[in-house]
Order: sequence, then C-alpha cells, then structure tokens
Amino acid sequence: MSLDRIKFYLLVVLALSLPFANTLKIISLFLLLAVLIVQILRKEVTLKMSPLHYGLLFFLLAGLASSIFAENPLKSIKGTRDILYYTVPFFCASTISRKEEGRTVLWSLYLTTAAAALYGIFQAIHLNKPLEVHGLGNQNYNAMFFVIVLSSMISSAALSDRETRASRVVLGAFILVTLIATVMTAMRASFLALFVFMLFLLARRRRTNLFLPVTLGISSLFSLALFLYKPMWSKLFSFQSLISRSEIWQHAFSVFLEHPFTGIGLNHFKYTFPADYSFSPEAGRTYYDAHNLYLQVTSQMGLPGLAILLLMLAGFLYGFRKVRASDGFTGAVQYGALGGFLVTFFSGIFDTTLHHEHAIAFTLLAGLMFGIGKPQKVPET
Repeated sequence: MSLDRIKFYLLVVLALSLPFANTLKIISLFLLLAVLIVQILRKEVTLKMSPLHYGLLFFLLAGLASSIFAENPLKSIKGTRDILYYTVPFFCASTISRKEEGRTVLWSLYLTTAAAALYGIFQAIHLNKPLEVHGLGNQNYNAMFFVIVLSSMISSAALSDRETRASRVVLGAFILVTLIATVMTAMRASFLALFVFMLFLLARRRRTNLFLPVTLGISSLFSLALFLYKPMWSKLFSFQSLISRSEIWQHAFSVFLEHPFTGIGLNHFKYTFPADYSFSPEAGRTYYDAHNLYLQVTSQMGLPGLAILLLMLAGFLYGFRKVRASDGFTGAVQYGALGGFLVTFFSGIFDTTLHHEHAIAFTLLAGLMFGIGKPQKVPET
C-alpha cells in the first residue's frame, strides 16, 4: 500500500474521531506527521508553500519561542501541541488532489458530526441543560465546531456536482440535526459567522437552481430554531457577556503592554473577576482565555504572534482567491473552507477560536481547498 493511500486513510480516521475518540485522534495525527515527513524525505510529495503554510509553521515556532520567556516554560511548550495538532491536518490535506478522496474525507467529517449532534441533542434533553458534547469541549467550542462543519455541509448540498438526489437528502438530514444542535448550545458568536457565510453563499449564486432554495431553507430553519429554543431566545438581546468580555479584554491588553515582544507564554492567560464585580454571576470567576483570538495571541505570544496570525488570515484569503473552481465540487470545498475561516477569524473577535477540535476541522477543510483547488497540470501529449 502506498504512503499516499495510508495518508488518505489516516485523514478519514482523523475526521471520524474528532468529536468522540481523543486517543484515536492523537494517534492519527502523529501517524500523519510521520507519513508526511517520510514522503518529503523520499521526495514523493512536493509541498507548494503558501503564506498560510508559512504562517502555521511560524506560529508553531513563535509558540516555542514565547515559552523561553514564560514563567512556566513546560506549561507553555505543552500549549504548542495544540498548534501542532491543527497544523498537521492542513499540511497533509493540502497534498490531497484526488476529488474522490477529498469527498470521502468530507463525508466522514459530516457523518461523525451529525452523530455527535444527535447524541448531544438527546443528552441535552435528558439533562435539561444546554448542549455540550464532552469530546468537543465547552458550549462555545461545540458551537464553533458545528458551524464550521455545517458550513461545509451546506456548501456541498448547494454547490457540489458530485452529490446525487439521495446524497443531498442525507445531507439535508445532517444539516437539520447539526443546526438544531448548534442552536441548543445557546452560544451566539458562531451564529454571526454562519450568517455572514450565508450571505457569501447567496452572493456566489450562478449556474445552479439549488442556491436559493438551500440558502433560504437553511435561513428559515435557523430562524425557527432560534425562536423555538427559549434559552437561546433569552440570550439574543442580553449584553451582559459583552460587558464581562470588555473587562477580560482590558486585562489582556494590559498583559500585552507588560510583555509586548515575548508575551507571557501559551497556557498562561488568567483573569479572575473581582469579588465585588457588579455582575454577580461573574464575581470571583476565573477565565483562562481572553475571549478574543487576537488579544489571546497578543497577550501570550506578543507582537510576533499577532503578526503571524495576521499572515495566516491574509494567507487564507490569498489562497481562497487563487482557487479556480472549474467544477461544483471544487467550489463546495472552497466555500466550505470559507465557513471555517469565518468562524475562526470573524467569531474570533468574541471568542478564542483557533484551538482544539474546531481548529482541526478548519485547517482540514482549508488544506483540502489548497489541495483540490490548486491548478492541475495538463498532461503533455
């Protein structure tokens, strides 16, 4: 069996294991890294480096560099593992150019996400509390993961020319379950990214008649779910969390001013609300992230980290614009990755987004876009 085939199977295993099997996820990540290194040494693959490729590599190095100056270097170095975990899928997926392999990876991700969503719905109803699948982290992280994959599902349903009527029906069921699960997390930040994504998708409408019914159908279902789910409805017009976030943001900025070039090191951010804080539910509560991707990176990795993060942002947009979608499937992959980008960098204004399983989902989709969307050489005759 070729190393290319092994890498493909490992990507499928990674996609299937994301919401549930943490050990299997980590094993598949390290095996993917080993396979990629061997392929590079054997010159079986040639990485076409882009700004996003360089950005992810530099981000990993910046995390290691900030650890040198951290109060607890070992703790900070452990934080770089998370960067490694979402860097490996991007590099491996960017070497996948066969569309059938890319479609299999996507459907593996769709299947396991729908299963996690269904499990979470039943668990939330049984426990009478907001949805939270343990393998995906807290409610915010659940919402991020679901919206990233949901965006890709919607793109496949609306754009892909490789989906049959039957597969679109299955996708519709997956979308419905995942949409309901997302609403039941009662987290709002990712919904802003989903709304912007739907606008992008509507703006792209060209040859197929599926665009309008799919986008309007999703928007209608989403609005209905928001209205019917009272915990979310009650939060839509509440600004308490935004006021609390402003306090955390001020602290993160103060930390940055104290360590502008080195940061305090990964896994070192901490803020405890004063005991006499005016919003009593937050009084005495401790947060370990800045609830803002850019302030989180700046406070922990300094200006170099922020500069590299902006390089990654620009690198994705550059790669997105370079894709020439000659068929519907390539367009579906391209816009699915855009959904992950919007959750990561747009919702990153209100949450610390680039980590854990939702970061892997984003970089996996982005890698597929770079691999399948890159111009293919025409064989000489």
